[in-house]
Amino acid sequence: MQNKNYGSDSGSGDPFFRSNPSGSMNWNTEAASSAGSIDTKDLSILQDEMHSEALLYKKCTVYADQFTDQQLKNVATTAAEHHRKHFDSLNGYLNSSR
Repeated sequence: MQNKNYGSDSGSGDPFFRSNPSGSMNWNTEAASSAGSIDTKDLSILQDEMHSEALLYKKCTVYADQFTDQQLKNVATTAAEHHRKHFDSLNGYLNSSR
């Protein structure tokens, strides 16, 4: 089995991920750095949750692309959308607390 780095952006324009020089996964925290009304601990928790949701979204989309069975593809796509909505909800909360 070939080892692929799904954590870095493969040029697909995925808004959740971008590559850094080390090739490791990052999520967009530009909004997080300017959120002044959230204390450091809560911001860290929020970033961790956003990271988890982004990673789950990415994994589900990769699985959906690899499945050949249509039912499994649909389940993975639905799960990906579920995690994307969670990410968007957390991001909305972060942006509203500026």
